[in-house]
Amino acid sequence: MCGIGGYQLRPSTDEQCGELLGIVREMLNHRGPDANGSWQSEDKQTGLAHTRLAIVDLSSAAAQPMCSVDGLLAVTFNGEIYNWRELRKELLQSGAIFQTQSDTEVLLHGYIHWGRELLQRLRGMYAFALFDFKQSILFCARDKIGKKPFIYSLSEQGFFFSSEIPPLLTMADTVGIDTSIDQTGLANMLLHNIRHIPEPLTGIKGIKKLRPGHALIVKNGVIQEHWRHWRPEQRKSTTAGELLGLLEDAVAVRSMADVPVGALLSGGVDSTAIVALMQKTVGQPVNTYAFGVNPADEDLRRARFAAKHLGTTHEEFYFNPDCQFEIFKSMLVTYGEPFMLLPLIHAYQLSEAIHADGIKVVLNGNGADELFYGYTGHLRTARVSHVLNRIGWLRHVLPENRHPVLSVLGAKPGMRKATMYQRKAESCWPRVMQDDVVNTLEHAASTEMAAWGELLPHHDFIDESNYVSLLVENTHSLTLASDLPAMMASVEMRSPFLDQEVIAAAMGIHFTDKVHGPADGSGLKKILRTAVSGLVPPELLNAPKRGFGMGVQEKDVLLGPWWSHANELFHEYPEMGMFDSAKIQDMWTSALLKKTGQWDLLAKLFGIGLWARGMQYQ
Repeated sequence: MCGIGGYQLRPSTDEQCGELLGIVREMLNHRGPDANGSWQSEDKQTGLAHTRLAIVDLSSAAAQPMCSVDGLLAVTFNGEIYNWRELRKELLQSGAIFQTQSDTEVLLHGYIHWGRELLQRLRGMYAFALFDFKQSILFCARDKIGKKPFIYSLSEQGFFFSSEIPPLLTMADTVGIDTSIDQTGLANMLLHNIRHIPEPLTGIKGIKKLRPGHALIVKNGVIQEHWRHWRPEQRKSTTAGELLGLLEDAVAVRSMADVPVGALLSGGVDSTAIVALMQKTVGQPVNTYAFGVNPADEDLRRARFAAKHLGTTHEEFYFNPDCQFEIFKSMLVTYGEPFMLLPLIHAYQLSEAIHADGIKVVLNGNGADELFYGYTGHLRTARVSHVLNRIGWLRHVLPENRHPVLSVLGAKPGMRKATMYQRKAESCWPRVMQDDVVNTLEHAASTEMAAWGELLPHHDFIDESNYVSLLVENTHSLTLASDLPAMMASVEMRSPFLDQEVIAAAMGIHFTDKVHGPADGSGLKKILRTAVSGLVPPELLNAPKRGFGMGVQEKDVLLGPWWSHANELFHEYPEMGMFDSAKIQDMWTSALLKKTGQWDLLAKLFGIGLWARGMQYQ
């Protein structure tokens, strides 16, 4: 796990950009404090930078940027390739000669042997840029569901990229990056369940995110090709036993490292199963970590029970409201754009403690609820799916409906979630935006949902809703949650449930084999619970659903320890040429008087406002 950055200039550019690589190394040091380096082509038109968190092959020979022996390739790479040993063996049989025991070198030889088809062979989480001297191209790619970030910008000077936004902002004046706010990006963050700015947008007009499962070819500082290298696929059928086997393999490959590996343990089904499988793999007690409000927290009670049952070396840490606000502001600065998800703040506190304990790598249970339908809301969505399957033929005769939920009835499969979000925008934006701005905004989230929705291999609404959520709507609690808080503390998080084979299996399991049970959620994820029933004690296997950081809610924070900050901000809200400060102040005042209101929307506005002040966008 590392930080990456670099550039490729246009031929007409005279700018010397070597110092930009130094900016990347300095600003991304938290992502890789163990070592850093830079590389430039002979003509200085292309440059790569890297900061290293040493996980695999700790020797200096595995440092980056790494060049091929003949000097014709150079790569800067962030992430882990879990099948690198298998690929290395195959490449050795083809005549490749290796100098290291690193997955980075496998990328170089893999590109020599397979070209861009290398992406079809990679199993892991990654973002990389590889320079091919013969073709004078920069080959850039991001893993299938975007577990590792790739941020880039195009300007008149050329192409610039980084793991995070701030290095690009720092070099913006030098290389001509447009740093005005992206109103569409901010507006789409406000919609329904989204708590981040969805790809490919950022909060900055001149800076974009490479979409999950996509790749770029850059030549002469211009994007020459931009394509999707992955689409959601499904296994034909998966039994509970087969699912357990896939999870065992996903955990095993993620437990391999040349440094100690720990795990997050909440006492829920997902994390308990992961830790149990880890202990089978490594054959010794795993270091486990839990986070809660205080020692009496139900999450911590469950985690203690699981740790004792499994025999782990366990530590727990507690919510500190006094430092949470400063942590949140710091995270906004590091991320470079707004988001609003309190569990990310908790995850950072936990990651700091893990780092202080000498652990660089931890496994988590992220993704299980999204793939195997573990939220109580899935009970309702399953009922809607049954109804739509019975009356779906009516969509051909129904008139267009502007209601956010009812509009789903008239939309075709693959477009239903996208249509719902378009209607959500029509009702949300006028409540907080200036009237003349609303019609200028683009339905970016809806567009992304439609693009992914059309690729899904089956048409039950619950499946469409959840896989679109995996790739667009719920990125904040999956890929962002595993990268930002951990990397700020120089820790790598790995997510076995987001393994590509587990995802394919989940997509092939009918939703009726996932969604069962009472309203408390104790019967959800049925096939997963069956698969891990031999690993998780009954007291936890059948317990009601809880989420990480569930004991700390946005309403309680805004009315409690953050009240003075929120009250001051909402009474002088930065308009940024798009928001109506009077509407927002009225919404806040009404919520205070009634102690009810749209706390999720107010929380997101709070995050945007704090970010805007920090960026001096008023």
